[in-house]
This record gives sequence, structure tokens and C-alpha cells, in this order.
Amino acid sequence: MLDLQSYQMPREKFIALGAEALELEELLAILLRTGCKGSTVLEVAHEVVTRMEGLVGGLNNVTVDALREIDGIGQDKAVTICAAIELGRRLGQMKVKRDWEDFSTPEAAANYMMERLRHKTEEHFYVLLLTVKNKLIKPVLISKGGLTSSTAEQRAVFRQAIDANAAAIILMHNHPSGDPTESSDDVRVTKIFARAGEVMGIPVLDHIIIGDGIYVSLLEKGIL
Repeated sequence: MLDLQSYQMPREKFIALGAEALELEELLAILLRTGCKGSTVLEVAHEVVTRMEGLVGGLNNVTVDALREIDGIGQDKAVTICAAIELGRRLGQMKVKRDWEDFSTPEAAANYMMERLRHKTEEHFYVLLLTVKNKLIKPVLISKGGLTSSTAEQRAVFRQAIDANAAAIILMHNHPSGDPTESSDDVRVTKIFARAGEVMGIPVLDHIIIGDGIYVSLLEKGIL
């Protein structure tokens, strides 16, 4: 009975006052629905928040496996939490895409990918595919673990662009340190891709490096 009451409280609070009025633990309790032996659902939710505070990016970067290590969190509950986080992230991207029609600006591209990349613990290399009017077609993940200038990576980027009939592309990757300052390798790889883009007739408009809430545009810095 205690567990049911613990669940009903945040749910009723949500209905009466709206989502903004709930603490993070209360929102998680609604997703979890039930606790476990010896712990109410709110106590389980609190344990989730406490454990995840120790991760880089906290809940934004949580995995199903990490959640399953917590008592009261099985696979179904872990998947539910991760799905809710990803849904929020994608809804945020949809808003950015709607608000920023012209993706030729570094700010628009960086805002669109910021929440997806800012908390990653390893480098993720994306290409943003654009129409002739610089509207976003889609982002495509090319590789993880570091940006290279390999022939295979170049082929992957421009194959995606050709398949989507993209008129131009923006390169983007993150720095897990949170500092988006470009490295000498970042500059070298950018210039290699830019030359390849000239040959292919698909210009590289920018290379944007994502940090923790901040970004660097190699176009704005005059490197590209």
C-alpha cells in the first residue's frame, strides 16, 4: 500500500500542477510505477538520481546496463527511462530544426546537435546533410572513438551525401573533455575533407566541435 501511495502522489501532483512542479525523482517514479521489496518507488527513483550523479552527463548519458545495477530496476524499467531521455532529446532537436530553417549557420547546427553530443564519453563523428537551400536533410553518425582522415571514413561521408542527394555537408564531432578547442588533427582532417568535397562537388560548409554547452566553428575561426 505504501508503494501505491508513493506512486499516486507524484501522479496526482503532475495532473494538478503540471510536469514543471515535479522534482526529478517524482518524474522518474511515474516512469518506474512500482518500487521493490523494502523500497518505495520514490526511494528507488532517488537511488537512480544519486547513482547517476556520478556519471559524466548524469542521466543524460545513462545506459540500460548501468540502470539495471540498481535494486528495483529491471530491463523493462531501464529501457523505459532510457527511451524517455532519448525522446526528450529528440523533441528538443525537432524544436531547433523548426526554429532554425537555415542550417548554414554554425549556431543552428550546433544547437541541433548539442544535447546529443555534449555528454558523450567518447568522440562521435557526425555529418549533417543539407539541401541546396541549406535545410537539414538528416544527421548521420559516421564513426565513434575519434575522427580520422581514413579513405574509408571519407567514402562513408560522401556516400551518405550522394545517397541523400545532399548539396552540402557540415562535419561535426564532440570533445568528451567539454573543451571544444580544435586540435591540430581536427584542422588537418577538416582540410582533407574539404578538398575531397571540392572534388565531389559537395562542399564542406563547416566543421563544428561540440563541448559541454559550447562549440567551436572552424568556419568562424577562418580555418575552413
